[in-house]
Amino acid sequence: MCFRFKTIATVGVWLVGIGVVTATAQPSPAGLPIGTVEIINHEVFDEPDTGVAAPYRIANTIHIRTRDEVVSRELLFETGDSFDQELVEQTERNLRSLSFLRDARIDFTIVDLDDDGQPDQVDIQVSTWDTWSLSPRVDFRQVQNRTIWELGVSEKNLFGLGKSITATHRTNLDRTIDRVSYADPQLVGSNVSLLVSAAHLSDGDEQLLLLDRGFLSLRDPWSWTVGGGSFRRTDPIFEAGAETGRLYHRGQWGDVQVSRAIRRSGQRALRLHGAYRLREERVGTEARDFGVAEFGIRSIGHRFVRLTHVNQFERSEDFNLGTDTFATVGLSAPELGGSTVRATFLSTGHIQGVSFRDGHFFISEVRFDGRHEGREWRNALATVRGRYLLKHAERHATIGRVSYQRGHNLDPEVQLLLGAETGLRGYPVRQFSGNRSMLITLEERWFFADDVAQLGSLGLAGFIDAGFVWPEEQRFTLRDLKTSVGVSLLLGSNRLSSRGGIRLDFGYGLNQITNVGRWVFAAGSDIAF
Repeated sequence: MCFRFKTIATVGVWLVGIGVVTATAQPSPAGLPIGTVEIINHEVFDEPDTGVAAPYRIANTIHIRTRDEVVSRELLFETGDSFDQELVEQTERNLRSLSFLRDARIDFTIVDLDDDGQPDQVDIQVSTWDTWSLSPRVDFRQVQNRTIWELGVSEKNLFGLGKSITATHRTNLDRTIDRVSYADPQLVGSNVSLLVSAAHLSDGDEQLLLLDRGFLSLRDPWSWTVGGGSFRRTDPIFEAGAETGRLYHRGQWGDVQVSRAIRRSGQRALRLHGAYRLREERVGTEARDFGVAEFGIRSIGHRFVRLTHVNQFERSEDFNLGTDTFATVGLSAPELGGSTVRATFLSTGHIQGVSFRDGHFFISEVRFDGRHEGREWRNALATVRGRYLLKHAERHATIGRVSYQRGHNLDPEVQLLLGAETGLRGYPVRQFSGNRSMLITLEERWFFADDVAQLGSLGLAGFIDAGFVWPEEQRFTLRDLKTSVGVSLLLGSNRLSSRGGIRLDFGYGLNQITNVGRWVFAAGSDIAF
């Protein structure tokens, strides 16, 4: 009797299980036509059901939400298209890259219109969350006795149209800059972006105009760029942390570039590009005039992972663990509008991601840039970088970075500098200079408070930095490395359009430098992997 009961019960459980699996199994949406596309844009702040809700309600009322047509222009699909998961995921990434959106998610529902048990279409829901787009721009960075600060105002989503306008006054280590800029990611309702910028410098001026239609996905066949600009300034030259001179530097430039995807396989695409570039520069007494015909090839592969609490607290961040290989050759000659000196420009590199498990990966990069002129290489720079991430938990991560740069015959205004403002915390600004550079960083980050009262987030980091910069003629040994340790306070807000956070670094240099204190405090907007 007992055996019979157990047998019946077991069979019953299997039948129920099969019924559940059958009932919950969903057919694949791939290839089904897209029916409706619904766009839902959420407010900046959630209005709490209990407690004080009035400030959040007033803020949402003042804020103009992103218009549906702005979101719809970013979609890589429309009603009637066949559903493609790859394009859906790329659309999510494109939407998240917009500064006026803090997140984007696309959900779908398979619909049986005639109740015959067979799927007929896929209905899509696009959900986005706005950021607070109108904000003062306040940036302050103190490095030892050197101060960098910026004041201004920025609107990243003008009238809900995704357009931005910014006006700032900035004082950096070299000059003061008054800048006005306007950016339109969807010029006259297209996928062409416009950037216009003008600046008055204490030692010159800058102008920039750029029209760009980039690749929206691996399947996008064409991209193009047209731009130009000019500048005047004086570039400082440093040695042992002290300014030793200045070079008057002025120039103007113009670019026309067209790219074409010629082959695609799975998550990889092969692209060709051609460009014509004009460069006219005066650096001190040296003249550089180039008319460059450029040709290049690029192979790019996508393998994205989506994480939070790396650089932006709980904001979604997309990391590509695929490959990116490129090579570009440019030829300059008098027949192309350049000077009498013929030159060849070369730029090549490779980026490769390696995933060990979820939230644990390494991204390596090698790159070379330089020009061959007068039977020698000039302004040649080889770079090797590595970035390491290990997520111990959702809010706890280990960050590692290593970089090595080797310059040869660098132009006089180009220097490799290292100090508190360039990653070697615990040492003065631009303390080390040369044409060889090494930097190693290991950092533990804890994000312990997210979106407190929907206003701010807090985190803490402990770090070890080791690096050095030296001239070509000097022999380097590991004993030359300058090492520092310290802690950082991390501040940010997921509700603001600014992507970066604020970090307060307290670094202690383990290697004594004559007439320089060991403690260096730095504050600035730089939380980066």
